[in-house]
Amino acid sequence: MKHDVRLAALVVNYNTGSYAECCIESLLHEWQREGRAREKLEIVLVENASPLPQEEYLVRIEALGVKVIRSRENLGYARGMNVAYEHTRGAPGDVVAVLNPDLHFLPGAVGTMLDYVLDHPEVGVIDPATSVDPLGVFNLPRNLLPTPLEQLRVTLANMHPFFARAYTRYRLPRAMVWWTSREPVETDMLSGCCLFLRREVVERMGRVMDPRYPLYFEDTDLFRTLNGMGLKVVHHTTARILHHWSRSAKVAGQPHDPAMARFEAARREYYRKFYGPLGRGVLWAVGWIGRHWPARWMGRPIQPLTWLGEFAAPVELELPRAARYLIEMSVHPSFVICSGTFVEGKRWVCPPEAWEWLFGLDYYLRVVDLERGTVVGCYHFRKTVECRAEAMRPAEIEALGPKLLAHAPVR
Repeated sequence: MKHDVRLAALVVNYNTGSYAECCIESLLHEWQREGRAREKLEIVLVENASPLPQEEYLVRIEALGVKVIRSRENLGYARGMNVAYEHTRGAPGDVVAVLNPDLHFLPGAVGTMLDYVLDHPEVGVIDPATSVDPLGVFNLPRNLLPTPLEQLRVTLANMHPFFARAYTRYRLPRAMVWWTSREPVETDMLSGCCLFLRREVVERMGRVMDPRYPLYFEDTDLFRTLNGMGLKVVHHTTARILHHWSRSAKVAGQPHDPAMARFEAARREYYRKFYGPLGRGVLWAVGWIGRHWPARWMGRPIQPLTWLGEFAAPVELELPRAARYLIEMSVHPSFVICSGTFVEGKRWVCPPEAWEWLFGLDYYLRVVDLERGTVVGCYHFRKTVECRAEAMRPAEIEALGPKLLAHAPVR
């Protein structure tokens, strides 16, 4: 153990009690596995007035030694994190972790992030590599910093395949660095699901996150704030976690979902704060263009698709030759945001341990021959069964054993 410090872990729960329980179990398991003293791990969970019953989970979470704060109102994510932090204690040299409830720590992740953020005083925040599944088959994408230009790029990509292909040429090299680098990557934007900061950094900011954001963009604001303080934002590529994909908001939300209304309010606040009237004007103009473009022309495939069929069992894909491939997977045929899977050979079968975590939806695959640098095809399939509903327990991770290392990126 390199640094024997206190860790204050903050969790905000909203309808995800079973996942929050498993997240906390995984953190406790890793903390104990690394030989750290239990009294140096402080976990605070804010129950954010969930509409679904959560009490059975909260009682079990409290039995794990977690301080649970039951809010009578939905504080939003940022305010909830600030309330959780106010109930912790520690010295400036200690560490604070901002955690989504639907994640699971994989072996070595906690110690790796603790050591890195303490060894590098120039770093304000780090996050780990994340995947949808425990094997790291579906590596989650690199998030690009929201700007007026980025908003325009994404809107155009959804409007026409020409712009979708241009956006992919811009996006893919940045994603490849994210997925294949052996060293930590300095960046301007992280995913926000799992963040480690030194306590003295939080004290300098005076809060964990800006409470003006009702939901979404509070993490983006945090990264920009840290950059403005002269601190680096870093993605740690060798610390790995499992992130149970979109368990609170599901996939991208629905048009009338309250979460989407909060998203729009938070986005307006973000553009107002960082880009002023001009930025808000660009955001409005880009949104107007998207809304008035014919709906039948939105989200067209990036290129012709091959229909693979409907699958209840794991999807299979025959490849042109024995080679190294990147398979990008998206729920959007324009591929504006994708996970990345690295395979080798002439045939790919999605591992059952990864397949079970995918929602029952239409998916799109884009296959890149890494040796030739060419796209060999785009495919469409439908998963006809729903995803696994229960979060993983530490014992299940332990049982995977060598499989945890079997799906490292093909470099």
